[in-house]
Amino acid sequence: MIAATLDSADGIVMTTDPATARERALRALATRQPLDLAVAVVTAHPDDETVGLGGAMARLRNLTLVQLTDGAPLEPDVAARAGFPSRQSYAAARRGELVDALAVLVEGRLARQVFYEIPDGRLADHLAVAVERLVEDLIHVDVVLTHPYEGGHFDHDAAAFAVQEACARLARHGAHAPTRLEFTSYHRLHGLLRTGRFLDDPAAPEIVVPLSAEAARRKEVAFACHRSQAGNLRMFGFGPERFRAAPTYDFARPPGGEAMYGMEVWRGLSRAFAGATEA
Repeated sequence: MIAATLDSADGIVMTTDPATARERALRALATRQPLDLAVAVVTAHPDDETVGLGGAMARLRNLTLVQLTDGAPLEPDVAARAGFPSRQSYAAARRGELVDALAVLVEGRLARQVFYEIPDGRLADHLAVAVERLVEDLIHVDVVLTHPYEGGHFDHDAAAFAVQEACARLARHGAHAPTRLEFTSYHRLHGLLRTGRFLDDPAAPEIVVPLSAEAARRKEVAFACHRSQAGNLRMFGFGPERFRAAPTYDFARPPGGEAMYGMEVWRGLSRAFAGATEA
């Protein structure tokens, strides 16, 4: 089944039915085959795409990357500790690192790249605008991949909310809404940090995709491109990548994992979620 959406500038854009898109995308990911559907990857920070699906990105033939934050917190001491004279220079460096990593990961097949340029750590403060922009950026894609809602990082959880809310608005307004998939990030469970895994959810089965030798090599090279993040990236490896259809989250409830950023921060997130939810 095909759903048609109207682009005011370009006329009719044909998009794939969400159930069909979900099946095709998961099958292509599982079998490590090229995927020609229009795919958006929405990440909270530069390097999240490398960590979560660096091995798979070369097979996404029609890829839009939406980068929600610029990777540089507002606090000037963070940039200084990373060796940069200002927040702006840190943000510019992180964008340059991302460009270098993408040159390795997508081999020149990036259809579109969108930078929202929200400061790192402040996505919750700009959720309403982020959701509005995502409504525009996701209407022409078949599949969107983003973070799970697991309590690992507040920007990751805000990204999960923003994508779910944008897709819900599109559906409520009778427009095409892409199917939502997730890649892994990190979370804490029973006091232990887990990377490259989802929180267990029997209602949301995952697919496990071992990396080929070439994909692992490409991902390792891309990791090295994120020079300012070398310390953080040491906690991630080059093992299998995992994907799943995104559950429908209840963002009025805390995430299933332990909120690594603390419950007081989560309560602030919860208020931001409520404020950015369409009535």
